[in-house]
Amino acid sequence: MSAILGIDVSHYQGSIDWAKVSGSGKKFAIMKCMYEAQSHRLDETFNYNYENAGKFGISRGVYIFIASASIKDPKGDAIALLAHLNGRPLEYGIWLDFESDVLARQGKDKIRELAYLYGNAFRDAGYYCGIYCNKYWYDTLIHDDLKDDFDFWIARYPKNDTGEYNAFSSLKPSYKTAVAWQYSSKGKVDGINTPCDLDVDFDGVIHLIAQTPTKKTNREIAIEVLQGKWGSKNTNPSRQKLLTMEGYNYAEIQKLVNDYLKKKDDKTIVKEVLEGKWGSKNTRPTREELLTLCGYDYKKIQKLVNDWLG
Repeated sequence: MSAILGIDVSHYQGSIDWAKVSGSGKKFAIMKCMYEAQSHRLDETFNYNYENAGKFGISRGVYIFIASASIKDPKGDAIALLAHLNGRPLEYGIWLDFESDVLARQGKDKIRELAYLYGNAFRDAGYYCGIYCNKYWYDTLIHDDLKDDFDFWIARYPKNDTGEYNAFSSLKPSYKTAVAWQYSSKGKVDGINTPCDLDVDFDGVIHLIAQTPTKKTNREIAIEVLQGKWGSKNTNPSRQKLLTMEGYNYAEIQKLVNDYLKKKDDKTIVKEVLEGKWGSKNTRPTREELLTLCGYDYKKIQKLVNDWLG
């Protein structure tokens, strides 16, 4: 097993120079995507962090803090996070952040219930899902079945936290306990002007990608490519590498993308609309959005469709 170094960040770290972070040897970043369930606001730095970390080949994950408002409406909380993600790929998945004192007071059974509610929602949406907590939580508040069904990211710092990674530290979780360890909250990283949390992954970031349980159809992925969610041949990682890492057939996806972008006469497009290729007003993206994205005059095409339907 190889140790891979990473970080976790939020708006508290301000504007990050991801080129320098990548140059410092960090290979993954777990990001705050939205504020806690009281508001569900998008973290101010998430879109910037997501896009720029990806440009420099850093595998991306997000965490969701589970506290009092989350307990009242976990389904709404999960839906809000998925809406912010909008289908964007996460090489390092979604992590349930279990550290709230309010949540701890709910007890093991409630924590177990919430873990499965969130975990199932995120896995059904096609994302890997793990649990973040400290060692005390893992030892006293986590059911054994959660330990069987989830990977764990454990936080445990030395009393004299200098930000140095010690592979031989007695605080380091065992491979059987955790896939990742948050070993410092006082890290100094080139490209980040404030202290940040430092992490190490024990079994390799690619391992988490391989465990994403649900894959989208080639057509769904092709549309996401058109929306810019999978990069290009010039991004790092490239579109081909990223799609391949996620288990998709790049050649098949690219063929569908090229077919969408190929300019066709109005008669052909009307036929494809009637066959369902271009979606409807209820799909995401809508028919109008997809036709417009590919360079067609939606109003003109829709009028021809309406005329054909009588």
